Amino acid sequence: MAHTNDAHLQQVLTDLVQQIVVESGNPEGFNAEAWLQEWLAAPLPAFGNRRPLDVLQEPEGLAVVRATLLQIQKGSFA
Repeated sequence: MAHTNDAHLQQVLTDLVQQIVVESGNPEGFNAEAWLQEWLAAPLPAFGNRRPLDVLQEPEGLAVVRATLLQIQKGSFA
């Protein structure tokens, strides 16, 4: 993510991940930005084995990725 819009998307998602961790447990020592970067780069079954980073390039990509992170928090993909 190198463009200004990409940086904004990254910050929005980093903030969401940090919020999820705070709500779900002990955030001490957790690096939301590092975790997010790794997660965004990995092909995932939830996205048809595409990377979340690729999904973000689609018109509704942020909403889809955000919804997926929230489903993970609820254990939908556990």
